[in-house]
Amino acid sequence: MRRLSTLVLAAAATGALTACGGGSAPAPPLDSDAAISLTGSTSPIETAADQAARSAAMVARADFLVASTTYGETDDARIPRFRIVADCSGLRCTMQERTTGISWTITLDDLLDADAGAVRSRAILTRNGITLLETRGGTAGPNYRVYGAWMIHGVFAVSTGSESTLEADGTDITFTARGAQAAGDLSRSRPAAQATWRGVMVGTPARGGSRDNILQGDAALAFDLGSLTLDAKFTNIVNLDRNSAHKVQEVRFDDVPVATDGTYRAGGAGNRIQGGFAGPDHKETGGVFEQLGIIGAFGALRE
Repeated sequence: MRRLSTLVLAAAATGALTACGGGSAPAPPLDSDAAISLTGSTSPIETAADQAARSAAMVARADFLVASTTYGETDDARIPRFRIVADCSGLRCTMQERTTGISWTITLDDLLDADAGAVRSRAILTRNGITLLETRGGTAGPNYRVYGAWMIHGVFAVSTGSESTLEADGTDITFTARGAQAAGDLSRSRPAAQATWRGVMVGTPARGGSRDNILQGDAALAFDLGSLTLDAKFTNIVNLDRNSAHKVQEVRFDDVPVATDGTYRAGGAGNRIQGGFAGPDHKETGGVFEQLGIIGAFGALRE
């Protein structure tokens, strides 16, 4: 279980992974034209290579990492569904599987220690100034899929994956899991005035028949200087794998307190948001959220 949670986290940060073994077949690649039409987006204004070229500089500046709860299940009736809760601070996330009580720590450096040779990334579309990439792996390791973007000062993504492992008793078990992640270099302050950001959210259902499908929507965030709080709203949510509207059309968080270092968080597992402002003059914001059965990540640019 530890290796799979590492897979789900590492996939978003790097588009690659270190674990070995196979897994169930991943979903077919996204149809870029259909996704553009469904979301009202434009053709990609960047390539995967463009984002990869600037990713190293962002990682070198990074001082912020957040992760959603990881949800998963296995094909072994003896092992129940599992939920791995993340508690993140700085560049470290403590991961805990609540049923067993097992916990461990993931750092950004851990997530970047990966085999880039397994990466297959391509630009799908551009929405609200952000180009989203689909990254896939599984040729020589666990199957996984990541949907997200490298901005200038941050990265955000939702990731799903499966891995088959041989247990000590000789049983071959396939684990499947999904989660969301974001990282970046913090502005280290609150905005000095009222401000808004617009961007995109990506996500997947935590459970149910459409779990591991890729969701996309619009992100709008607003900072109120008087209350020192943030309102975040994610709307127009669609299912890119099914080329249809998702049953949940809006997710929102109101009056989220913003700390003096520009980070913000509210709620707990299943209904929470955590993120931060990044770059000079709070040019970007990004983070993760969970609500109404969706786990997701978001990135947005200051208007």
